Amino acid sequence: MTVVTSVKVKPGKFDEYMAYLAGPYRELMEASKKAGNIVGYSVYSTRPRTPNEADLYLTTTYANMAAFDGMEDREAPLMNKVFGSRKQSMQKSADRESMREVIGSELVRELILK
Repeated sequence: MTVVTSVKVKPGKFDEYMAYLAGPYRELMEASKKAGNIVGYSVYSTRPRTPNEADLYLTTTYANMAAFDGMEDREAPLMNKVFGSRKQSMQKSADRESMREVIGSELVRELILK
């Protein structure tokens, strides 16, 4: 199970957003991985075909659908450690909005051919 998030970085903000991904985002993903909440994560760059398409894809891989049960409760302490209080977290989320636009997310499943 992989969640693929499509992101369009705002003009002139690529380096700043990559610094966020290499910093707090990676810290949270590594903590989630260590806690067993996720299997892995990746960041992909792409050349958009049109100006409205994503130029980055963030993926988060989970063991299975059951991994989503109680995820919010398991992730909350990790998020508090990385981003601070809920109020601080909301402010930091707003700050990220100045760097990028999330176009959407989708859940994909690998099909093992027999």
